[in-house]
Amino acid sequence: VCDDEWDSREATVVCNMLGFTGGIPRAVSNGFFGQGSGSILMDDVQCFGNETSLAACGFAGFGSHDCDHSEDAGVICHSENSQSLQIRLVGGNNAKEGRVELFFNNTWGTVCDDQFDDREAKVFCRMLGYNGSAVGLGNAHFGQGSGPIFLDDVSCTGNEDSITTCSFAGYGQSDCDHTEDASVICDAGHQNVSIRLVDGKVPNEGRLEVLYHGRWGTVCDDLFDTTNAKVVCRMLGLPTGNAEAVHGARFGSGSGTIWLDNVDCSGTENSIAECRHQVWGSNNCDHTEDVGVRCGSTIESPVRLAGGSTPYEGRLEIFHEGRWGTVCNNGFDATAAKIICNSIGYPSDTPSLMSASGFGTPPSTIWLDGVRCNGNETAIDVCTHNRFGLNSCTHDKDVAIMCRSHGIKCYHCDGLLDPQTCNEQVQCSAGEVCEEAAFIANGETRFSLTCQSKLVCDALQGNVIGRRSIAKRQGQTVQVKCCDTPLCNRNLIDKSSIHGGHGSHGHSTTGCQDDPKMDCNALDGINICANVQAAKIYCPLHCGLCTSP
Repeated sequence: VCDDEWDSREATVVCNMLGFTGGIPRAVSNGFFGQGSGSILMDDVQCFGNETSLAACGFAGFGSHDCDHSEDAGVICHSENSQSLQIRLVGGNNAKEGRVELFFNNTWGTVCDDQFDDREAKVFCRMLGYNGSAVGLGNAHFGQGSGPIFLDDVSCTGNEDSITTCSFAGYGQSDCDHTEDASVICDAGHQNVSIRLVDGKVPNEGRLEVLYHGRWGTVCDDLFDTTNAKVVCRMLGLPTGNAEAVHGARFGSGSGTIWLDNVDCSGTENSIAECRHQVWGSNNCDHTEDVGVRCGSTIESPVRLAGGSTPYEGRLEIFHEGRWGTVCNNGFDATAAKIICNSIGYPSDTPSLMSASGFGTPPSTIWLDGVRCNGNETAIDVCTHNRFGLNSCTHDKDVAIMCRSHGIKCYHCDGLLDPQTCNEQVQCSAGEVCEEAAFIANGETRFSLTCQSKLVCDALQGNVIGRRSIAKRQGQTVQVKCCDTPLCNRNLIDKSSIHGGHGSHGHSTTGCQDDPKMDCNALDGINICANVQAAKIYCPLHCGLCTSP
């Protein structure tokens, strides 16, 4: 019989004809029980389900079909008084646990762990008379079986009375070997699951490890998100408000078993074991994918870097008494900056202290002054400092930090007629972006490509990406554009926009003056005068670079 139009109504008629009146019949297709041979007698069978014979249903006509035997139909029926499938648990320490084995065609065989999780385990346990919680285990947890692998890709809701009413690939159809034999623990509960965070810089972060059946193991980062992280933090009694999942073994690679993969929590669970997940011990990961978790800080005064274009740079702000405030740079050094970078999750051996003038408008309060750290502290407010709110500072002394020790790579050439011919590259420092500048002198346009301070670019352009500013210096018209991705500065300026004398583009200026849009005094904080090219463009008078006519 061909499987076109084949469903549970046709299966019901077949099972009733054979005297199997128990349970819910299941229709299967695509040669589920193997391909037959000989004639295909029926196709496009359509029943109501109450017929006494399949021949009483509508169909294309005996022998009329457009099928081959790869489309042979099948059914799974259920007896009223007996279980049609025998199962057993093998290799466990007691009757409630072990490798799942099925008796079919007079042979015992195993089940593959693909898609196998606690829902499938619950059905197997129910078939054995255990109605409590159940745990599915993979990777031949209770040893490898032998003989056929009868089931693969088993998918249940967990409410079925028999595994045969779940979907699966077909009896004997699998792409597994016995290293993937599935196991179950019936009436297991979740009381034997403990967790910990390992190798973090502070107690509220680290690589997530799970203690299961006496062995610590890790969790794969596949699908692991903020909702899952909140469940972990709740288990540990830590704040969940700004919980974060950290992927890619950021807290180092673990060892041993990877217990969980594809964890999917709703957020209401009290234990990660209650979340949906792949069968315990079954995964397609290695330890480079060990997930970490960062829970809400238990420190009274959390910190942040504000106003930067990346999370690892900006003005240092501390939260105290319900509001954010800044930190004065008196006494603040690289040791204190390292503590800040570690506490926000961007550890750096060589953080940079910067002027805060390029990071937007600060909050009104200056919370800390006279901060001095010895390097062993885990939070800035553990360091020695003046009483909160007591200071003699103004906001031009606010601390700003760059936690990364170096910046991006940029093209680096000077005086080219065509910027596309520049192939030399340079590693920028922290706080620098890529710049392309066009100089027009005596009717000829030349280009310079290099790294430039982000603060200079921000002050010139308003922001790093996509805006243009025209500055006029010492008889040349200068057009500058900046960008903040690697090697992005070879084609920023539209050449047509700097020819033809339109507006300010075609005029030059005489005399020597600082760019009115720049605060050259503030730029002393990044040593603007040491960068001669930038100083000539933006602050020639301030830096003493003017030449007599």
